[in-house]
Amino acid sequence: MTFDEEWAGLKSGAQKESSPHMRLNGYNAENRQSPDGNYTPSLTVHQDDLGDVGKDAYKLHRQLQKCADIDGKGLDGSGHSTTDRAARELDQHDFRMGKALRTVVKMWDTQRRTLQQGCARISNHLDYTKATHAKEDADIAASLKSPNGKPTSTSAIYKWIK
Repeated sequence: MTFDEEWAGLKSGAQKESSPHMRLNGYNAENRQSPDGNYTPSLTVHQDDLGDVGKDAYKLHRQLQKCADIDGKGLDGSGHSTTDRAARELDQHDFRMGKALRTVVKMWDTQRRTLQQGCARISNHLDYTKATHAKEDADIAASLKSPNGKPTSTSAIYKWIK
């Protein structure tokens, strides 16, 4: 069976059914149930929730940038952090601890940057998600309005499908 044949069969089957109607398989916010009345979703995310998570991720990113940078280039005006200076001093006095301290600082800085990058991704993605969903909602609402600005009736939508 070709696509055109299958599509024609589906259309004729739909026309033989009862009067024109439309059913959305979605969530009814008023009574917190699905259209069939049997299912109550366990996860609900609101725009404000997404905004709060994104805001917290951004705050954490900024705090990590300010407070967790033990490498802190330039804190003493020489371009070296106190941790880096301590590692150099230990090296100069032939303590193996200097090399170990530099390794710890390098690993810490790598992990801090990874965490910061993750926070930035979360914040940016949630901002993008909010904007995208708002635009999609507006597009859907606009496409389902009749020329006079009122919502399109189910029978008019049914005629479009024909």
